[in-house]
Amino acid sequence: MIREFSHRACKVEQLETHGFADDPAGWFVIHSNNECRDVLLLAHADDGVIWGRLQGDRLITSSQLFKEYQVSPPLRAVTLQQACLFSEIEEVRVWRKEGGFQACRITDTDDENAASFDEAHILWGTHAEGWEGGFTLLADGQEGLRHAVPLDIPASSFERNSRYRPLRLLLRHYLVNDSDGCARICLSRLLGLRIEPSKGKGGIEG
Repeated sequence: MIREFSHRACKVEQLETHGFADDPAGWFVIHSNNECRDVLLLAHADDGVIWGRLQGDRLITSSQLFKEYQVSPPLRAVTLQQACLFSEIEEVRVWRKEGGFQACRITDTDDENAASFDEAHILWGTHAEGWEGGFTLLADGQEGLRHAVPLDIPASSFERNSRYRPLRLLLRHYLVNDSDGCARICLSRLLGLRIEPSKGKGGIEG
């Protein structure tokens, strides 16, 4: 896989977390960038993974949909470990620390002396079991693993009787040079989701 590098550095702005513990969804709505499109949420909690999508002044989460499957827990501070509200423009990240939460906003800045590259991670989901509210309920293999992602994935993206997983989570990695002059990743942020066709559909199998 050939990586394309860009002259981008990251800007990290610390955010106040006042009110987050009482209303995580409301806090994310307040701190989102209104200029961003396709603003998504990915949160990891003690009791599961939570996906979400910003729709106007509301944050719709996977726990509100496909209730018969109970695919994810609600977004609540008491069990939350880390949550990222992200788009191509920025990521707002909140994580648990001793005594509460810490938060920051990560954006790009142009820097001729900096470097970054984008990467796509394969997410599980070999077939779709339902669609609701702009989310797709994905299942994987025979294990019965499910998650509801905030993307309307056409049924044609999946191959019958195939283990191919078409969903990708896009990340951007920022590089710095260490004391030995070797480049290393200093920070990463989420960019979005995309569908990657399989080779059989004229695409590139990840």
